[in-house]
Amino acid sequence: MLESLVVFTIFTACAASIPLLYDSTYRVIEAGQAEKKIEWELFVIGLRNDLHSAENWRMEGEKLHYSIVGQENSLVTVSQYNDKIRRQVDRLGHEIMLQNVKSAAIAIEGGRVYVHVTFTNGEKEGAAISPVR
Repeated sequence: MLESLVVFTIFTACAASIPLLYDSTYRVIEAGQAEKKIEWELFVIGLRNDLHSAENWRMEGEKLHYSIVGQENSLVTVSQYNDKIRRQVDRLGHEIMLQNVKSAAIAIEGGRVYVHVTFTNGEKEGAAISPVR
């Protein structure tokens, strides 16, 4: 009888901890998704700010090129490099703008820059950036 009571107590303790483990797992996953959203928003804001102070937007293959106004001969390039989107100035440097990127498509149509990204976890995001008028 005592052995059955001990087994029942252990089983009850384990069963009571399952909802706690589920809640903790859910919170960790939710925090990771919020972090990814913040990273995406920061990427879009940074690129938008850069493009609003730029001229001569053009695509060269899958790379976006533009010149910063007031900085002569400075060519900025935004492109995918492995699982990241990076920014380079005069083809130098490696400023990471976005991480965990499976594929990225950047296009210029009608004077707007369109960015579509698929992350390594399968999530997709997109943005359109217009010039300042």
